[in-house]
Amino acid sequence: MITSVDCGSLLPLWNPQPAAEFLRAFTGRFIGSRASRLAPGKRQQAAAVQGVKPSPIEMKPSPIWLTELHRQWHASRGRRVSQTGRAFTRDWAKLLEDAGITRTEDQATASREAELLEKDGKLLLKRHRYRKYLIERITLPLASEPWLRSQFGVSSGMELQEASLEIVDRFSKLTHRVFPDEWSALCASLISAFRKGRSLRPFDWTNPERLQQLLGVVGDLSSRDWPPGTLVRNASVELGLDSKALERHQRSIESALTRLFGSSTSYQSLGLVCGEGHVELHGPICLHFPDGSIHDFDGLSQVLISAADLARCSHVTTTAVRLLSIENRKTTFRQYAAANTDRRTLIAATSFPTPAFRCLLEKLPMDLPHDHFGDTDPAGWHILLKLREATPRRVGAFRMKWRPAEVKVPLTPYDKKLLERLITSTLLDDVRGEIRMMMDQNDRGDFEQETLEMERRL
Repeated sequence: MITSVDCGSLLPLWNPQPAAEFLRAFTGRFIGSRASRLAPGKRQQAAAVQGVKPSPIEMKPSPIWLTELHRQWHASRGRRVSQTGRAFTRDWAKLLEDAGITRTEDQATASREAELLEKDGKLLLKRHRYRKYLIERITLPLASEPWLRSQFGVSSGMELQEASLEIVDRFSKLTHRVFPDEWSALCASLISAFRKGRSLRPFDWTNPERLQQLLGVVGDLSSRDWPPGTLVRNASVELGLDSKALERHQRSIESALTRLFGSSTSYQSLGLVCGEGHVELHGPICLHFPDGSIHDFDGLSQVLISAADLARCSHVTTTAVRLLSIENRKTTFRQYAAANTDRRTLIAATSFPTPAFRCLLEKLPMDLPHDHFGDTDPAGWHILLKLREATPRRVGAFRMKWRPAEVKVPLTPYDKKLLERLITSTLLDDVRGEIRMMMDQNDRGDFEQETLEMERRL
């Protein structure tokens, strides 16, 4: 039986109620309506949320060996959604060993406890053929599985499945403001998989609470048009989460975004930056401060300059004849830095312009030419646009040409919506043909800058 939650009394998730507020409202009603049907341990958790003191009977600790039996049973069968025909059984001596019960008197106590549970009809014990006081195997009958779950406050696989299906069903009825079709398709795929007892990573039906939180955050995160360069921690607070929540769960959230859009989607592709308070450079650069002091980095291979130092200096000078910003920090930036032997180019690693890089652009001479070398997927062109918006100097597109791939990489719905905005920008007039070609072919193409051979000279 699915719990009834009145979604009409909840504000729409993405317009504009933060995910955290929605989750608190949803969770409170979810707990209240389901608490009476959960295992005793789960009722304790629900009671704690609602401020009710749990029953002292339910707080009685279980024997160590029973705890180990439950752990092994739960790992093997605890989350199944179909009934099995065989009872769960374990070697008694091995179970005691796994539980760390090695002393003779403790083993005797464990045997007495098991015998009491056998008399109560909860467990079956197989004894030695002649020495009846020796227990050889312990069996948990199928009929006793609900009892074992109740001892440890664990819901059955069917309860977890039902709760997760209910959560996805509720989210499917909340229309996504920007990508309604993709959101509906995601929810439909989750419902289909969960009904078969399968999870779609990172969405796991065996953890309804985490599923609920992940759907809420992904829905809210993907429905907003984040200004490029938005710090991840600022975005996290704006969503109603703690400042480090998006960073802490970055891998899971990016994986969920990828499943929503059908192709690899990172925070960066949404315009978010992970708190980069510095800029990484290669080439001659000198910082000048108001008190007349200078800090010359010339001679160093690669340097990191903090946003605070850039903000503190009055201006920046360089003997280089141009600035080249490169999107990929880990590979392309380092390859070009190694090739910059004459140091006539100041090379900077940047994607969407961070506060530190914007400050560098402001402090460098305005007549210093600036080229940018990035990927040629939609996010790469978006980065180029934001760099051009960040400075009055002209930013050239260095080696950025759409190239067909051996295997076509279709544009995602997110890509198409982004390209529709980019193609109309007057700041991208010189590369509109490249963007148009990508749109016409419905193909990201061979977009990664790493696939281009290195030029012998910069």
